[in-house]
Amino acid sequence: MRVLAKAVRMAGICLWAAVLLVGAEVDVDPLSFDRRIAPLLDTLCYPCHNGEKTKGDVNLKQDQDLRQIIDHRATWQIALKKLRASEMPPAKAQVQPSAAERAQLVGFINRTINNLDCAHSADPGAAIARRLTHAEYDNALRDLLGLDLRLSQSFPADGVSFGFDNNGAALTMPPVLAERYYDAATAALDALWSDPQARAHLIGMPPGNGAGEEAAARAIITRVATRAYRHPVEPVHLDRLMTLFRMARRQGLPFADAVRPMLQAVLISPRFLVRIEENRPDELGPYPLGAYDMASRLSFFLWSSPPDDVLLAAAAANHLSRPEELEGQARRMLADPRARALGEHFAGQWLQLRALEGHRPDATAFPEFTPGLKQAMAEEARLVIDEVIMHDHPITELIDADYTYLNGDLARLYGIAGVEGPAMRRVQLADHRRGGLLTMAAVLTFTADPLRSNIPRRGNYLLSAFLGEPPQSPPPVVPPLEDSAGHDAQLTIREMIDLHRRNPDCAACHAKIDPLGIGLENYDAIGRWQDQQAGKTIDASGSLPGGEVFDGSVALKRILLAHRTAFARSMSSQLLIYALGRGLIYPDDCVLDDMLAALERSSYRFSALVVTVVLSFPFTHRRNPDS
Repeated sequence: MRVLAKAVRMAGICLWAAVLLVGAEVDVDPLSFDRRIAPLLDTLCYPCHNGEKTKGDVNLKQDQDLRQIIDHRATWQIALKKLRASEMPPAKAQVQPSAAERAQLVGFINRTINNLDCAHSADPGAAIARRLTHAEYDNALRDLLGLDLRLSQSFPADGVSFGFDNNGAALTMPPVLAERYYDAATAALDALWSDPQARAHLIGMPPGNGAGEEAAARAIITRVATRAYRHPVEPVHLDRLMTLFRMARRQGLPFADAVRPMLQAVLISPRFLVRIEENRPDELGPYPLGAYDMASRLSFFLWSSPPDDVLLAAAAANHLSRPEELEGQARRMLADPRARALGEHFAGQWLQLRALEGHRPDATAFPEFTPGLKQAMAEEARLVIDEVIMHDHPITELIDADYTYLNGDLARLYGIAGVEGPAMRRVQLADHRRGGLLTMAAVLTFTADPLRSNIPRRGNYLLSAFLGEPPQSPPPVVPPLEDSAGHDAQLTIREMIDLHRRNPDCAACHAKIDPLGIGLENYDAIGRWQDQQAGKTIDASGSLPGGEVFDGSVALKRILLAHRTAFARSMSSQLLIYALGRGLIYPDDCVLDDMLAALERSSYRFSALVVTVVLSFPFTHRRNPDS
């Protein structure tokens, strides 16, 4: 019967695989593709995107049937966007589609790649054992030992994939890191032994000699290993750890010093350093995550640290399989100060805020840019993000808000009176030239050049990070902006950009990114408001590819808010990547659609995104590595 059940499950899986290979929508007729769509692709797309000529590193001709198009869905998603925006074929192409032909292609691609049967296409993605990121390692040591040691500063940098350093594929274990883990464990225990209060909190007072000390040692290591490994410890593993204690006692070490080898073994164990989830060899397809693994996923997602006692107790009671319990835990954790880690590690990487640390404006041109001002810039962004996350504000406040956080130095840069001293405080804003991340000094500074603003870089940032539509890569050799200006030193940056765009190789990308950057041109290289440049009044007006006209940052932000769905989908996709620790796959679009729907129902509250992710199929399920 067991073999028969496996065969039945396998047949079901194969049946659904066959359905998905035919196409995302079963009424797409292959003959219609051959007769109606393929000729259009051959005429309009393949001349620039074939096996020999791959403009933009895109080869559309490699996909000769519906299955192949679905397999390369990300590429066709870009083609769909460009067709809808009339950016493909380019304006200079000799053959242009009629309105009916363009609509036909758009409809075909949309039906093929975007109509998912969410009830039958759920997939948690490949199972990858993830080692702790350096931030997670430091937090795990802090929670376990009660000491904030930051020992990972001596480790080689974490790898980054899909924009985040918690991606499983990037979290390799080079030999040098294994050595550093051993050294860090020794340093951590040295620090613990130097702090009698912290040591007593972890291992308690030594028992009297005799039979009671072995029970006391087992109780200590059971408690510590359970917290370190994030799930109950197998008796056979506890016995191995206790062997180290007995050997140390036979060598004459005092009780506390005999416990130390067990702690050292725990701190260098893969069970501590790697998030190893339970496999179920008998399962041929996806299955629900185990209770303790669920607690770890939730905690590392929201806190970048191991589960606390409340989560572990919920796992022990097997409550985390209940959607209402999962939602309640997520909301509890978002309100906890540890949720600041979500702002630091998710938002900080998604919005590239870490770039401020390495940015250096010209010291002669901007003597005001002191280390203290730089710190205030970073703190402003962090505090606003924390408020959105921990107080469940609408995510649209990241685009524009009527408040921010300032200290005296930053308020003077902004020209805002009434704020003095080094402490950051919440300030209501009188106008919308400030408010939201785009008009914060932190973002405006690291998207500028050391001496001046940078229209393309700011536009590229807004298009990529906020709207999730990064432009194609620039040509191999891009002439400097000054080359376009010749010897005219009286040109504004916008005037130089207008000359630069006359180069046909530069025009296509600049048409998308420059208008966005122009809207921020009233801010100089450290984010200070400026009305003039090169002795001329700054012209921050423009029009977007969709036809919307604006004049300045306030109007630009108003347009972005009107099109908040694009920002919401970009943020949703980035949060899902961060939560799952992998790149997105085709069925994840179902989760993204659920996230957008939840945002609309909740007036765009941040918690709606988190709760939808936490309750989603890929977050609550896994499959065996070889399935």
